[in-house]
Amino acid sequence: MEEIKKSVKVNCTFCSKEIECPEDMLQKFTKHMCYDCFQNAGELAKGEDLGEVHIDIPMDRMNEFIPENLTNSLVAEAFPDIWSERKEELKEMSKRDLAEEMFGAGAYIAIQQMLATLKQMDKAEDEKSDR
Repeated sequence: MEEIKKSVKVNCTFCSKEIECPEDMLQKFTKHMCYDCFQNAGELAKGEDLGEVHIDIPMDRMNEFIPENLTNSLVAEAFPDIWSERKEELKEMSKRDLAEEMFGAGAYIAIQQMLATLKQMDKAEDEKSDR
């Protein structure tokens, strides 16, 4: 059974709108952003690192952000390694072969990440049941 996290009301740092914040996030974040401000984050953040801001994204909008953020994270982590290891080989490939190779590498890394996440979830569930 999934644990329900307690939320508290906080105000958006940018527009003062009242939003929900999981109680355990209060210790991690001192700034909060509502979904409306998040949609205009480029204008509002003014150079702030949004990684340091709690953003209240409605659950029905989460599916829009998870794939994009996961993809961007994987590219940022994996591409430099692939490029440095295989740069000369990749430069010699046709555009089609290169696209196919990079798509395959992306799929492989995504599956690896998914399996690692499932393993972590299983481990967390085992630890939870041991308590």
